Amino acid sequence: MKALDLLAPETTRPQLEKDTLRIYEICDGCRRCINLCPSFNTLLDRIDVVDSDVGKLTEADRAKVADECYYCKLCYNHCPYTPPHHYALDFPRLMVAWKRQLAKERGVSWKHRLLAKTDLLGRMARWTAPLMNWTMRQRWLRPVLEGLTGIHRDRQVLSFQTETLDRWMTKRPPPARAGAARGKVALFAGCLVNYQATDVGKATVQVLEHNGIEVVWPEQRCCGMPSFDFGDMDAIKKAAEANVRAFKPWVDRGYDIVSPVPSCSLMLKREYPSLRPDDDTAQVAQHTYDVCEYLMRVKRAGHLSEAFVRKPGPVVYQIPCHLRDQNIGFKSKELMEAAGATVRVVERCTGHDGTWGVKTESFDLSMRIAAKAVRDVNEVPAELIATDCPLSGLQLDQAGAASRAGSRARHPIQIVRDAYGIAP
Repeated sequence: MKALDLLAPETTRPQLEKDTLRIYEICDGCRRCINLCPSFNTLLDRIDVVDSDVGKLTEADRAKVADECYYCKLCYNHCPYTPPHHYALDFPRLMVAWKRQLAKERGVSWKHRLLAKTDLLGRMARWTAPLMNWTMRQRWLRPVLEGLTGIHRDRQVLSFQTETLDRWMTKRPPPARAGAARGKVALFAGCLVNYQATDVGKATVQVLEHNGIEVVWPEQRCCGMPSFDFGDMDAIKKAAEANVRAFKPWVDRGYDIVSPVPSCSLMLKREYPSLRPDDDTAQVAQHTYDVCEYLMRVKRAGHLSEAFVRKPGPVVYQIPCHLRDQNIGFKSKELMEAAGATVRVVERCTGHDGTWGVKTESFDLSMRIAAKAVRDVNEVPAELIATDCPLSGLQLDQAGAASRAGSRARHPIQIVRDAYGIAP
């Protein structure tokens, strides 16, 4: 049976239901993704209840499977039936199609839509950052905020910064450089790094410039990943159009695009080309790199500075799902090892996923997923905990991951910056 373009605007509910049964029958026969995420546990448990007759699954069953998907995309790489196999199975895309369908039928609360508008929230928070950060730390206020915003009262959040990364980039003096640049990078920081985890962005710029690489800041907006939570494909396409339009001229001038956030680099590399199959988008995707991936290319070319002045201690490194989906190997591990660290890798999802782990409806499930990652992290006697995703780091910290140094989880690029002896 030919696979359906699940996210085409003209796809009808009967067509979606028909292709869903096709995919569920394949999943039932395979079962390779059992225990990979809550969606598959729910799906396969319900299939067992109906004795593998997927046609007997209820509307509530299908809705729960979709609601529990947080688009980690681990199942895509895990699946033996993805394209070019003739089954052309794309389970994450199926889940987004159902999220879009359910959003049409059930509606989406204004709270959830607001949470997806990360650029708007970041711009607002910049002017009130001290007050907002103080408010989020007050336990007695959190139940009220939960009712107003839909953010679970126990969810820890990254602090907003009064000086965003783009303002830091604009205000700082041009770096001194001896000779021609060894590379040219257009930085795609993402809203999370621009407004909250700004030090990750600063470390990215500092390490790149330390290695003789020119860094510029093009106009940019949120990559669109949060809109997957309710299948708002129009919003994602608009984000793709804006970012491709902003970055393509830099690619034409010989710049590579580098991002320190795996979700953002995944969007530019994988998601945009599937939504905008044109030459400009393809060029942007082909020149996009995760920051550690890019620096390992610099190392292979023989240009990475090895003048490390501080050897990192043992590191336990949790590799985020959206980095695993890029199929680039363990570049962050390799870079930290180049800086002198001994690194143990943990391949466990932390279950935060942007806004999914924030919402009252999914917070408890999110923390249960995190507990498994924390268990694996805490089994490694490391001085440092590292992860490329600031939200994964936050999740590990909140769920009880512990380092011998008592420090919070850090991005690998921050660990490499410290190894160079560069001041934050």
